[in-house]
Amino acid sequence: MRPRMYEILGVSFFLGSAFFFYRTVEFLAQADYVAGFMALVVAFLVVRAGVDISRLAVALEREQ
Repeated sequence: MRPRMYEILGVSFFLGSAFFFYRTVEFLAQADYVAGFMALVVAFLVVRAGVDISRLAVALEREQ
């Protein structure tokens, strides 16, 4: 059960990062470069967290 929860959480992080990438494009279209850069950094951090959680899910699945 626990690996499934981590998989769902990892996928939700990936989908959540799409929102931040979308906001980045919006900020850059408005020529708000500082906000665009900050949203881009947050998007990459959320993707990285999703990768780590997904990696944990795979490790727990192999353990069982």
